Formats: sequence, C-alpha cells, structure tokens
Amino acid sequence: MHNNKLIDLGLWVLLIIGFLGGLSISYSNITGAPCPHLAFIPICYVVTFAYGLMIASVIIRHNGCKHYFFSAGWGVAFIIALTGSIAELLAGGGVCPASGGGMRSASSYSIPMCYLSLAMLVIILALFLLGPYKRACMVCNGE
Repeated sequence: MHNNKLIDLGLWVLLIIGFLGGLSISYSNITGAPCPHLAFIPICYVVTFAYGLMIASVIIRHNGCKHYFFSAGWGVAFIIALTGSIAELLAGGGVCPASGGGMRSASSYSIPMCYLSLAMLVIILALFLLGPYKRACMVCNGE
C-alpha cells in the first residue's frame, strides 16, 4: 500500500508539472511567444489539453474510462513530443519551445521542452501502469 502512494504521488507531480508547463507555454504563446502549429492550432494548446486528459484519467472513478482518457492524452502528447524531439535533432534546434521560455536560438543552452516532455511521458506511462491502471484491472478482475 505504501508503494501505491509513492507511485500516485510521483504520477501526480509529473502530470501537474506537464500540465503547468503546457499552460505556461500556451500563455506565452497568447502573449506573443511563438509555438509551433498543427494546422491552425498551436501545439502547446494541444499538449496542455493532452496533459489535462491524463489528469482527468487519474481523477475519474469509473475504472473502464481511466485507460481511455489516459491513452488518448498520453498518445497525443507522446506523438507530439517524439515528433518534436526528432525534428529538433534533425533541424539542429529552434523547433521546440525551450525550458527558458520561447524558441531556442543557436546560442542558447536551454533544454527543448519536447525533450523534457518525452522523458516525462515515458515515466508517466510507467507510473500509470503500475498504479491506477493496475488497480483498475484488479477491480475488474475481482481481486
């Protein structure tokens, strides 16, 4: 039981960091900082929404819906983070918003947010599978 609380705490911390990071970049975009677009929607808004879905999956009591909300949010955020990370590597920088705010310039040493998000999403997946998803499966299996 003690292990479940640590898993849940770690999951909550990373989900909140991701959500607040998305909100911060989205707000910066509203106030003029660039954010890459997917068609006509800034990607930072999509990522914020995806982290919101993951948070909703942890809050939702209905065990059948947990994995759907989580999968939708995680999948969208993961594809964006992976695509952004690959593009960042291939372009030599300037594709993803940076940890210091705004887009990176060639002389900046800040870390692209897509790298941070990708790493966090891998850990979030592991924590979700070990925590809320495992418990939901146990309830469905009558354990």
